[in-house]
Amino acid sequence: MTENGTSLVRIVVDSALNSWTSLQLAIQHGMAGGNEAEKLSQLTEDLVFLCDTKAERHDFEETLEAVAFHDFNIIDEDGSFKDLANAILCCLLELETSLDSTSTITKHFPCAKKALADSKKDESQEEEMVEDEVALSEIVESTTIREEPIVDEDGFTLVQRRKKR
Repeated sequence: MTENGTSLVRIVVDSALNSWTSLQLAIQHGMAGGNEAEKLSQLTEDLVFLCDTKAERHDFEETLEAVAFHDFNIIDEDGSFKDLANAILCCLLELETSLDSTSTITKHFPCAKKALADSKKDESQEEEMVEDEVALSEIVESTTIREEPIVDEDGFTLVQRRKKR
């Protein structure tokens, strides 16, 4: 799969997990034992791998159920595993034939608008990062080193006013 296709798959998976209310509540309440970000990242990687290998729907359901139960203490009582797996696969199937990936993804996952906008800005952000690094280095060079406070013979520290810029 192309790099652009892989990034779209990652956006679909991230958006699906962000729209899954049970998972978001488990993360907010610390149900993963304190390392929620790491476990969520691993779940994302597992689902992206399943997408890349063109796994079947039951593989997605089993992965979601196993990880949710063992890592996030989520018990599926409402069929959300099946719904989420179905939503991911439907979105990916539509992406294969769609000319407009943004509208396809946002149709299934409205929360993906920001991620899609961010992915389109990646190239311009790389240029901005170089500019930011240059600006940061200029700021570091222009800042003065703070001098040690002056202490008089009685042990009091002399307070000095800052210069206005």
